Amino acid sequence: MNGPTRVNPPSRFGNRAALRIAWRESRASAGKFLFVIVAVAMGVGSLTGVKGFSRAFHNMLLREARTLMAADLMVRVFSLPTTAQQDALTALDKQGIQRTWITETLTMLSSTNPDGPLILVSVKAVDPKVYPFYGRVTLEPAASLPQALKSDTIAVSRDLLVRMDEKVGGRVVIGGQEFTIAAMVVSEPDRMSGSLNVGPRVLMSRAALDRAGLMIPGSRASERYLFKVTPAGVDKLHVDLKRLFPDALVTDFRQSHPTVEQGLERATTFLSLVSLIALIVGALGVSMVINSHLQQKLDSIAIMKCLGARASQVMRIYTIQTLGLGLAGGLLGILAGLGVQALFPFFIARFFQIRPQIALDPASAIQGLAIGVLAALLFTVPPLLSIRRIRPGLILRRDDTPEQRAWPERLRDAMPSGFAALLILAGIGGIAAWLSDSWKTGGYFAGGLAGSLAAMAGVAWLLLRGLRWFGKSAAWRLRPSFRHGIANLYRPGSHSQASLVALGIGVMFTLTVFLVQRGLIADMLRDAPPGMPNVFVLDMTPVNRGGVLQLITHQQGLEGKPESVGTVSVKIAAIDGVPVIRENLKGMERRFASTVAGDEAAQLPLYTKIVEGRWWDAAHPPLNEVSVSEEAAKVMRLKPGMKIDWISGSRTFRVVVASIHRTESIRMAARVEFTFSPGTLQGLPMIYYGSVRMNPKLVPEMQKAVYSKFPTVTIVNMADVMAIVQEVVDQIAIVIRFISLFTILAGAIILASSVAGTRFGRIREVVILKTLGATRRRVAEIFSIEFLILGAVAGLAGSLLATGFSSLLLGQLLKAQVHLDVLPNVLAVVLTAVIANLAGWLASLRILSQRPLEVLREQ
Repeated sequence: MNGPTRVNPPSRFGNRAALRIAWRESRASAGKFLFVIVAVAMGVGSLTGVKGFSRAFHNMLLREARTLMAADLMVRVFSLPTTAQQDALTALDKQGIQRTWITETLTMLSSTNPDGPLILVSVKAVDPKVYPFYGRVTLEPAASLPQALKSDTIAVSRDLLVRMDEKVGGRVVIGGQEFTIAAMVVSEPDRMSGSLNVGPRVLMSRAALDRAGLMIPGSRASERYLFKVTPAGVDKLHVDLKRLFPDALVTDFRQSHPTVEQGLERATTFLSLVSLIALIVGALGVSMVINSHLQQKLDSIAIMKCLGARASQVMRIYTIQTLGLGLAGGLLGILAGLGVQALFPFFIARFFQIRPQIALDPASAIQGLAIGVLAALLFTVPPLLSIRRIRPGLILRRDDTPEQRAWPERLRDAMPSGFAALLILAGIGGIAAWLSDSWKTGGYFAGGLAGSLAAMAGVAWLLLRGLRWFGKSAAWRLRPSFRHGIANLYRPGSHSQASLVALGIGVMFTLTVFLVQRGLIADMLRDAPPGMPNVFVLDMTPVNRGGVLQLITHQQGLEGKPESVGTVSVKIAAIDGVPVIRENLKGMERRFASTVAGDEAAQLPLYTKIVEGRWWDAAHPPLNEVSVSEEAAKVMRLKPGMKIDWISGSRTFRVVVASIHRTESIRMAARVEFTFSPGTLQGLPMIYYGSVRMNPKLVPEMQKAVYSKFPTVTIVNMADVMAIVQEVVDQIAIVIRFISLFTILAGAIILASSVAGTRFGRIREVVILKTLGATRRRVAEIFSIEFLILGAVAGLAGSLLATGFSSLLLGQLLKAQVHLDVLPNVLAVVLTAVIANLAGWLASLRILSQRPLEVLREQ
């Protein structure tokens, strides 16, 4: 007798047939697939938006380079030119090369009213007849710079007018001299090229700067020299200026701003990885929906296999579906990315008064689309591999005899899933490396993400198990609506844990960023440790230093003796005869190749101890010896007995390293890393800086007292500095939260997709409840409780992990004080519950309208 005849698979089961079957099944499940497409679009949209804006901004920097620099070439240094450098600049003037000089510094500004406010401002002094070479300064009311900036007039930023409660035409005091506010500055072409881009700003002429007396020999300020030259002369002038100012930043219009470019590159990498998290959440949704879809299609798959279809042919059908979901989500995300690009200029408008041209960037779009499809494919590998394990006989007889499988068989079947998990992890690491141009960053990202997902899954499992136990143990105490709502979390195919992880990841990341920002700012604003100064005194001269310190000593609220240190700008030329060349140094060494601060002392300063070598005899100190800070000695590999050649202005001198010292980091003397023996720095311009700790409430009174007698001395209240820092940090955090919001939205959409996937089960449940007498209101209450509980649990899981991660970052990495911030965590739980409820009802609103009789007739 012949055995059973095997049905041969169709000889031509190609991609067209698989595509046709995939399309038919997709149309039947369009509802739940639509949610997944939108979730993928969230990640792709944020990613292409970030990358597209970055490219547009970079192109704008190159396209508008002359305008953004206000010149063809720029030199920026932090000291006045030497005699030789000044002579060389004068020679350039004789060659017909146009030049202008800009000085930027900090000072105090007050009202003409003695009782008015006193604030710290950044000053920019220009030659209004020449500046700028390209672009224009926009003033309100409209006026040219020569008209607005005289020796007794200034232009100010809008925030200065607000803080001083002044208007254009009002009068203020700078350096003890009164100035009339001639206009408000709306925009400056070279704002990005400046050193001081935040806080209240003052624009004045160089004549006004001289009149105010703010600059004295040795003052620390940013000096910029702008040059206008023919295109043919740019290369030669660039080389000449680099040779003339070896320690300066020399750039020309063909180069984009290096500092801005570096910041843009880092921000783009970080925000791209944040966007990748949103995309991964969307890919998790694709995996969840495909898995649910396969569970609903077990009978169809079994029948196809009975008809001779191979597992690879069936897998091709659902791979095509996955590709379609990824492509559809990617294309929709590219369109959404244009909206993200359009919003970014509003986030940076305060610091960059420019608007890049918003357009579709093909490279960013292709990259976003490829990553979207690749992520979707990676996360659907496990459910697609499960098709190989579907046995037609067991599937079609599953209602008769339950499948009993030994653990070795189960372990063997689980091995492909384990390999798939490793493939997903490697794929995510590769994508992150592609976005960051760093395999190391990609590895860290993949490891961190895997740990976060594992932690979130573990916390979600524990919370759901605890909730299930509570529902059973306290069932007799709960209302029927609560019992049904909790039970719905465990219905077959609900994917509650996966939905919770997807939504919780978004909450965790967003809340972690917020808690770190809030904790760091709070720690910086909190009262400083005992002895740490909270007021700094800048630009004291040898003439007024004694008077300033004496005046401060007699102020109320003093919590410690004022400290001061005199500094001279010096530069290391050689160590033991070996020239110090910046290009040959790496990392922290480069800091000591530029100008550093040095001071003199006969006796060992307070709070300082010698760790190597000896301090000189205070009664008979030798000339030309130096004590080096422990950090500087470590970086530059200095030892007692070594010889260092120094340059300061036009003077050169050699000293011997006498000792290595360590100073308490909170002391003013710790800011100076080279202390010379008395007389070594004689004849060099010295500027004194001071510090003191005071009652914060009495600092403004001390500022006014010092300013009234010494108007050129700047008193920096750390509260003012922290206000500027917080402004910048807040703006950065807004951008990060905006991008991380896409992760939360993707998680909410995944939740909606999960609800849509259980639509038929919910319809049957509604029909049975209504048949048994439940009202629409009672059914709606059950669903709402289910969604609210799921959202609250996701919010609780996310907030628990966010609190843990933020505490780890603050305490271990940032060394800040850690405390439990209850309010943000509570708000996160509540808002997540609300979002989950809205997402759940978005996917199940039509279910309530089902009539029992119509549904029962269709069964």
